[in-house]
Amino acid sequence: MDNNNTDHLHIARYITIAMDIAERVKQGDYKEGQKIYGRSTLAGLYNVSPETIRRALSLLQGAGVVKVVPGAGVLVDSVSAARDYLVESGQYKVIKAMHVRLAQLVEERNRLNAAIEHLTSELTEFALAVLSTRHRI
Repeated sequence: MDNNNTDHLHIARYITIAMDIAERVKQGDYKEGQKIYGRSTLAGLYNVSPETIRRALSLLQGAGVVKVVPGAGVLVDSVSAARDYLVESGQYKVIKAMHVRLAQLVEERNRLNAAIEHLTSELTEFALAVLSTRHRI
């Protein structure tokens, strides 16, 4: 992994699909009460498995953005919930970026600690060698 690149974050595909659908609801591509598509159609549109779509819709239903009605399909429930979901998703991205950067810093700290420990050991051995030759320790 490139330690200098915190912009490249892995976010599960179902989460990005949920964010895309929420964005479309927010932009008015899908209106409240409108049927968007069934799981199979969405799976084809996003080129993913129906299970991935099920997970994305589950997130959106839990957030109140859509209603999944068996036999009727997926209905848009709330534009304001879509806005709220996108705000939370943005916060998730920030938290994820901070987590990645923290992990990088901890890794860098561990490398520095190892280098310091190694240099301290070398310095101690050298100092003892100098002292022992001068003072016959």
